[in-house]
Amino acid sequence: MSLGATSNNPQNNFKGLRRADAPAYEFDDFRLDAGHLMLYRSNEVVPLTPKVVETLLALVERSGDIVSKEELMDRLWAGTAVEESNLSQNLYILRKTLGSQANGQPYIETFRRRGYRFNGAIRNSIDTEPAVATQTKAVTAIQDANPVPGLRTRIYLIGTGALLAIALVVFFGSKLRSVESERRGPSPGSGIKMTRLTPDQNISSAAISPDGKYLAYDLFANGKHSLWLKDISSDSSTEIMPVDNAAYFDIRFAPDGSQIYYSKQLIDHPNFTAFCVPISGGESRPVAYNMISPLALSPDGERVAFMRNSGSDDQLIVGSADGSTERVVSARGKTKRYETWGSNLSWSPDGRSVALCGSEILNERLRREVIEVSVDDGSERLIPTPDWNYIDDVAWLANEDALLVRARETEVSPWQIWRISYPDGKTSRVTDDMSDYDDLSLAADSHSLVVRQTLGNFNIWEMPADHPEQVRQLTFGAAVSANDGVFGVAVMPTGKIVYTSPRGGNIDLWQMDGDGGEQKQLTKNAGDFNGRPSLSPDGRSIVFVSSRSGSKQLWEMDADGANQRQLTFVAEADHPWISPDGEWIYFAQNQDDRRLIARIPFGGGDPVTVFDQGNPYDPSVSPDGKLMYFDSYDQESNQPWKHGVLSLESGKVIKEFGFAEGAFMEGWQDSSDAIVEQSDRTNLWAQPIDGAKARRLTGFTSGQVRNFALSPDRKEIVLSRGNPSAEAVLITGF
Repeated sequence: MSLGATSNNPQNNFKGLRRADAPAYEFDDFRLDAGHLMLYRSNEVVPLTPKVVETLLALVERSGDIVSKEELMDRLWAGTAVEESNLSQNLYILRKTLGSQANGQPYIETFRRRGYRFNGAIRNSIDTEPAVATQTKAVTAIQDANPVPGLRTRIYLIGTGALLAIALVVFFGSKLRSVESERRGPSPGSGIKMTRLTPDQNISSAAISPDGKYLAYDLFANGKHSLWLKDISSDSSTEIMPVDNAAYFDIRFAPDGSQIYYSKQLIDHPNFTAFCVPISGGESRPVAYNMISPLALSPDGERVAFMRNSGSDDQLIVGSADGSTERVVSARGKTKRYETWGSNLSWSPDGRSVALCGSEILNERLRREVIEVSVDDGSERLIPTPDWNYIDDVAWLANEDALLVRARETEVSPWQIWRISYPDGKTSRVTDDMSDYDDLSLAADSHSLVVRQTLGNFNIWEMPADHPEQVRQLTFGAAVSANDGVFGVAVMPTGKIVYTSPRGGNIDLWQMDGDGGEQKQLTKNAGDFNGRPSLSPDGRSIVFVSSRSGSKQLWEMDADGANQRQLTFVAEADHPWISPDGEWIYFAQNQDDRRLIARIPFGGGDPVTVFDQGNPYDPSVSPDGKLMYFDSYDQESNQPWKHGVLSLESGKVIKEFGFAEGAFMEGWQDSSDAIVEQSDRTNLWAQPIDGAKARRLTGFTSGQVRNFALSPDRKEIVLSRGNPSAEAVLITGF
């Protein structure tokens, strides 16, 4: 379609609607005011942008009818060239706001290749012309019909009194709404300014200097990383660390702005190593080893804090900034954990405590937390937060009356920035859009915040295994929201493809033909997450992971989505793999504070442990049924990340592979003598299990492979592939 086409039906465009004649539509406890583009729930304003409300209005006016994407684009952006992702964003926000009806049916339903339909029952349509204007028109009409001066004067006085009464109601009503607004916190995005600092560049990490004048960032270009310093006012940049294969992670400025700290993943050291370098460049020096979190610097710059894993415990370490001393301040394990990998810690402005993210299992359910830990005695205090799906970064504001966090409300919600008052825990949003935000870096006065704004842009691709140059794209989701196949793909014996997609509002399983046609949703209204599909050898059943019961468990359904039933009832199950003979389902299981690989009979049964050394996960069984490949994280090893091959007959590991950045496995070659893995993020490789040199299977020069699967005959490869990117964004006015 032409996104810049001019509307052929101007009478259906909102710009042509007279406000005085605009109706209001009511459904359930919602009221849609067409004249003012406002949506109310139980007489409370729902904070939506006018364009989002206009999208709802376009569907409500055609309630019960399927409205095509072309019609909506033409009505909402007539004569303007915009991406279809704008419509996708509006529909996502509306689905999230409205939810589902009492009968479980969504208010807004998607009809693949046809359009969208509003399903709510409209109760009435009433005139919503402003009351003051209506009263004025009534008085004028009476005046014209009654030329008697005395009567006209009395009518005028009555009308004036009515107008005054209405004005008082409006005034005090606004005051009450203002008080209620203050109680709830500021409206999302109120007074906030966002500035792109690195447009058209792909940034892996970024930080703002204490004085707010400089940006330090890791630039990813041409498959390499380098560390740069940018003068924000002049827009000039200087390279301070050279090009390297490994990224400069978790960048931080020293409190006095004289040095930059960063982390590296080194082959000869476990986990992350932190370094510091002068802002003018030069020789860097290590300051901390074996970290599993970013480094946090105390306000005076004398101390650092970070996380380390020791056995089954997550430890909060506080040490000197020169790396000379360290001590364990606190530890968590088993049912209580600290958030570790990539999760920002933050010192309190007075230097007495560290705020960090964590979790606790309560009533067999994982709840995310923000925790304040005293650096003197290790005592903990929980900072109240909503029951969010995930909390992953925290930063303390300078006046110590609030913290910023990065969190998501559900499994499929975008990662957004929130403000949490301290110590009462009242929350308000800093960002309110469809983007994902990562990292939190505050200037010393907390008036400037730098974050990374990220885009996924993953779609489904297919190619013949012996002709990778014939790769073709099958799905075409918008850049902002496309995440097809990120949480699993599988190929049926018939050639149909099963894949995950968030397009319906949750992460669900979909099915399509091998050419991308006849797309069908298999799971719907069944929890936030349905993914990791594994197919039975005969193609009749799909085993997958679902969160619908409150925790991730294995489920089974027919190939067409029918007869869905739960198979496991453990603490958490993930990554199922059906054996080639169809007798067993192997899967990763979380049990207490460790991981293991177990199996159950196909169709369900009691789990039996297969392998439990080194916290293994992501099992996959060879075509001959004799071997199992797995990933593992052995915290006791100097090289904790490992990949191994297990003999299912003897139960012994017959081969281990060392560190490989980003490697994961989703298939075997038919001969069972080589695994297929993605070890450089861009291409697929065949790695012989005897340790011989790996052979590249694909010839991509850009982009990233997020997931993949081989067809049962090994002749086709299906990939979740895209060009993810991130840029540094400056946020002020929050």
